[in-house]
Amino acid sequence: MLNNIFKNKFPFAYNYFSTLLEFVEKKERKFPQAIIFEGADTKMQYLFALELARILNCQKDKQDDCDCINCKWIKTHSHPAINNVSQIHFKGEDDESKTIISAKQAKEIEKSLMLSSDYHRFFIFFSSREKEYKQNELEYFEKLNYSADINFSIEPLNYNTFHPTMPNALLKSIEEPPENTTFVFLTKSREDILPTIVSRCLVFKLSGLKDNLKFDEIIPLIQNYPNIDYANAFDISLNFQNYMKETNKPLDNLLNEFLEYLVSLMKQNIDNNAFYQKINNDISITNEMIKYSKANINDKIVLDTLFLRISRGY
Repeated sequence: MLNNIFKNKFPFAYNYFSTLLEFVEKKERKFPQAIIFEGADTKMQYLFALELARILNCQKDKQDDCDCINCKWIKTHSHPAINNVSQIHFKGEDDESKTIISAKQAKEIEKSLMLSSDYHRFFIFFSSREKEYKQNELEYFEKLNYSADINFSIEPLNYNTFHPTMPNALLKSIEEPPENTTFVFLTKSREDILPTIVSRCLVFKLSGLKDNLKFDEIIPLIQNYPNIDYANAFDISLNFQNYMKETNKPLDNLLNEFLEYLVSLMKQNIDNNAFYQKINNDISITNEMIKYSKANINDKIVLDTLFLRISRGY
């Protein structure tokens, strides 16, 4: 689904969202309602958000060359449910502000969410101004078959981007959005966004550098994390058991890879207190299970216990 350009640019996010999108398509998991992308390359963050929106709205095979109406609209920046929100986008008729994202825009978003929609709606927040691009400044738009005919900059959010009352006015929409609605915030650092927003988002560091991932092969095995429940805990345990048979990998090695995955997620979401505490608790459970794996306890019992405890939270 996701183009390999993103696999090279943002390997962790590529693997995470590739797996997530598969489960969303099978209706086994919901897509996050609020996300922060942080890193140096805001234009690539923006394209990544658009690609996620395109795949979620695609009416055919979700491939790069899909010609369905939703993919065409998104690639020409004209889809009615994919909304840019900046100093110059998503302004109401009575909103004359040009240097901030205003509280009036939060009200416009709230009004728009009262209308039903057959699409998966996206609100992509970034800082912007009118701009004419030089040749090759939007090369990745063209590589991904997106129109490069845009006249606005795509810059990171910071404290000065928002009117002081805007974030609080937006909180209700973020906390209780309608089904199939996602808010995305683009920034260099989560520290440039108010904590009240950060605490309600999943945060992904899109550094633009290729990481040396030791756990990328197990990501597809971890169905629905962090929303593992009793019903699918045994399925995930079985996924791990089958993977061990296929690769001849010892249980303690596999559990250490799972631990690295959890630590990576925790580092990226240190300011999201609820999610951070959930991962931290699961790390403690995993460390305990690593000790059991070295005590000649049956692998199946260790894995069943691990994911049952994660599903219960203790």
